[in-house]
Amino acid sequence: KMISEKKKILFFGDKDTDGISSISILALFFKNIHKGDLLIRNSTVGDDYGLCESVVKQILTLAPDLLVTLDFGTSNFDEINFLSSKGIEVIVIDHHEIPKKIPNCKLINPKREDSIYPEKKICTAALATKLILGYLLIEQFQKDNLSDGNLFSDFNKLYSSQSIPNYLKRFPQIKTEFQSYLSLAAIGTITDMMPLKGENRILVSEGLTSLMQLNSNDTNLFFGLKSLLTSLNLNPKKIVSKDLGWMIGPILNAAGRMGQTEIATKLLLSNSKEEAIINTKKITDLNLERRERTKRNLYRVEEYFKRKKERVERKIIFCYEPDLEPGVSGIVATKLVETYKRPTIFINPENGHGKGSIRSYKSENVLEFLEKVSHLLIHFGGHKEAGGFSIELKNIPKLEEILDSVADEWLDKPVEIIEEKSLISFKASELGEDIFKQLEVFQPFGLENLEPLLSIEDAKIINYKPLNDRKHAKFSILGVSPKIKFVIWNKAEDLESLLSKVSTIQIFGYLEENYFKEKTSIQFVVTKFHA
Repeated sequence: KMISEKKKILFFGDKDTDGISSISILALFFKNIHKGDLLIRNSTVGDDYGLCESVVKQILTLAPDLLVTLDFGTSNFDEINFLSSKGIEVIVIDHHEIPKKIPNCKLINPKREDSIYPEKKICTAALATKLILGYLLIEQFQKDNLSDGNLFSDFNKLYSSQSIPNYLKRFPQIKTEFQSYLSLAAIGTITDMMPLKGENRILVSEGLTSLMQLNSNDTNLFFGLKSLLTSLNLNPKKIVSKDLGWMIGPILNAAGRMGQTEIATKLLLSNSKEEAIINTKKITDLNLERRERTKRNLYRVEEYFKRKKERVERKIIFCYEPDLEPGVSGIVATKLVETYKRPTIFINPENGHGKGSIRSYKSENVLEFLEKVSHLLIHFGGHKEAGGFSIELKNIPKLEEILDSVADEWLDKPVEIIEEKSLISFKASELGEDIFKQLEVFQPFGLENLEPLLSIEDAKIINYKPLNDRKHAKFSILGVSPKIKFVIWNKAEDLESLLSKVSTIQIFGYLEENYFKEKTSIQFVVTKFHA
């Protein structure tokens, strides 16, 4: 309706990679369809999560006829009702938890209580591709003169008379156009930690295929994504889920963390190769700055825990220091979970108040805890596994006090280290390149489809070569095919210490394909070891 009447439409996305991916999907699709004003915005510097005061003010200034929020909005009952009272139609496309009260909007969320959609854990970028598919299907349905003008009725006809897959077989161009956006949907799925089973597994697999086809396609839609892939030196013929989670996702996410989300969006919406190269340089520089900030904060946290050792003995890690730098709370919180094997709350100062991240270790529901302390928070949101919040500085001690009082109740079980990956043990002579090829059948790897952990018993290390002040190392193992190289990151000094005492050890890790200067090799990445 809004498109046919050439109304002003505003897409407003969250600042994380899922928000950036989803808004880019819709902007790339609708910019060539909509003849009215189409505005693109993301939350950025100074904005809290969701429809915070600064975002609402911006929306009122832009005065759209239709607001489409992406990756937030479900929990913004008062704010959406206020915008609706100002004559703004609102569509919320989101996958976060459903609150007790639903705002006055059209809410697209698989977690709605009345949703019959079988998949509940799908990210907003995936929902954005479904919106495009729905638009293309209804458009074709109308061309076939099968429409009665009622969208709800039209979709019921599609489902009852013939399945959507069968309908798509008649129109391969719809399937081709829809699939091209799955590259961005796959990035959102991996970076937002969606389980890689069922539909998500298919979506990521198809998205990886679309990414690998970018260079051979003559489409003018994805200049930015092509440029980013080139700058990251990824193997253009073999992009895997790990590349999305460790390379592409984090660099897009860096823009939001550093308060310049618009750089990531501009990159993905670049209109030419030249513009894409400029935007790639900007976001690469920003990511380097983000890494340095993260290092500085982690160092300060280390020093903080050295002074207050009792804090790392608690069931829940809690950290706030006034001299911490803003913008990287989520990364630091995740690192602390990995280090201490327990749920973590990390807060740094930002714009005059505290900006916090909370991460679970096992099955803790972080939103459940945030609900308990919502009276202390300015804003909060997220998933069961990871959440974000803002808080007045004066309320931080009270937050910690409540955390201590509910720790036992909140945690399902006493903290313990659980190895979630399946373990496959080998003798040195049994490990060859064929093992890597066999394991590839189970790609893409990710949450709930974890990469198998491999083990080599009685491993004798030879040709040991320390790297980077002995923090890292490369080596071989006697009996293993010389085509497989071994590497250890950040733990080489501990490995050397153990090797000075024993002649053989047991190592654990995983196989991966290393791509360097257009050549590929198989390497075993060692994650842990013992005598």
